[in-house]
Amino acid sequence: MAISPVRLDALIAQVAEAQPDGGPLGRVEVACQAAADLDEAADHLVGHFVDEARAAGFTWTQIGEHIGVTKQAARKRFAPRDVPNETAGVAALREKARDNVFGRYTDHARHTIVLAQENARRHEHPLISTEHILLGVCQEERGVGAKVIESSGVSLADLQDAITSRLAPATTRIQGHIPFAQEGKKTLELATRASLLLGHDRIGTEHLLLGLIAEGTGLAAQVLGETGVTEEHAQAEILRLGTSRTG
Repeated sequence: MAISPVRLDALIAQVAEAQPDGGPLGRVEVACQAAADLDEAADHLVGHFVDEARAAGFTWTQIGEHIGVTKQAARKRFAPRDVPNETAGVAALREKARDNVFGRYTDHARHTIVLAQENARRHEHPLISTEHILLGVCQEERGVGAKVIESSGVSLADLQDAITSRLAPATTRIQGHIPFAQEGKKTLELATRASLLLGHDRIGTEHLLLGLIAEGTGLAAQVLGETGVTEEHAQAEILRLGTSRTG
């Protein structure tokens, strides 16, 4: 079955409508952003079905054969990617790379990631995983993610207690940047995908919550499932609140 291609004339019309008085250069800028958005959506389109194939038990070798690349290339493209590590002497490049990773995050979502790193550090864990991100979502009470949790009849304090009571033992005091665990990386990827699926142009704490639920294997997904915070309710509540409250 052939998939209908994206029509170029429709995209041109959308760019022209978005910049009716911006002049040719303004439309060039909008067109570049639209192209970047299309690339991101296309990557997540393939990623969605790669995840489906992985869940069905297919190997990276088999997936690579159907994409037309090696298993190493397939895994490099679709396995969760880390946030850039901190390296002395390249501060400007580091900040630029981090802005690319979190450029579409709302202020509340960025603060949630900061809180996630602080939670990992406080509990002396070497990696940021789903439980640290969920604690951050709860602690960023101004965000939509926290409001969605509360609308499920779950107290933010009770949810944090449920998480902290099941945290892994402390390992060693961590200095400097703390990288993301595989489950944490996947959560960030799925948060971006959730934003695209809902047609939102920013990534907020509500999308991080959806990413935590969709990740499915981490401690956060387990606790959310046990307390009754479901993907169906979360999506319905996010749509009810509307995109104007994305945060």
